[in-house]
Amino acid sequence: MPNLSGKCLCGNISFTANTDIQNSYNCHCNDCRAASGAAYQTLLFIERSALEISGTPKVFTHAADSGSVMEKHFCPDCGSQMFGHNRSRPDRISIRAGVLDQSELVKPAANLYLSSKHCQTNMNGPAKDAGSRRSGRELPPLGQGG
Repeated sequence: MPNLSGKCLCGNISFTANTDIQNSYNCHCNDCRAASGAAYQTLLFIERSALEISGTPKVFTHAADSGSVMEKHFCPDCGSQMFGHNRSRPDRISIRAGVLDQSELVKPAANLYLSSKHCQTNMNGPAKDAGSRRSGRELPPLGQGG
C-alpha cells in the first residue's frame, strides 16, 4: 500500500494517505475543464477516510450535469485545486494528480466524457515534445508547431 502525499503550490495545504489508488482517470467534462483551466483534469480516487489534510481548503459546491452535488477543494491562498468529492459517493474522494508528490503513481486508466473534450485535445498518442526552458532547449516560435 503506497504512502501518498502532496501539497498545494504555496504549501499551506498538504495531505497524506496510506492507501491504494482505486482508479485514475482523465476527465474531459465541462466542469473539470472550467475548474482546472486545462483541456482535462487527471483524478486519482482513494478512500475518503484514508485522507489526512493539514490546513483548511476552501470548498466550492456545484451541481454536475448528472445532478450529483460536487465539491471542489482548493487552497484559499494560492488557488491550487487539491481534491474533489461527489456527494453521491461519500466514501471516495479524488486527488488532483498535479499535487501528488509520487508522480510515478499517476497512471490514468481511461478518458472520461470524451464527448465534451476540447476540440484540440490530441487523443492519438503523445504530442510532440516541444522542449522547455528547464531542459535547456528553447520553445519553438509561435506558429511553428512543436
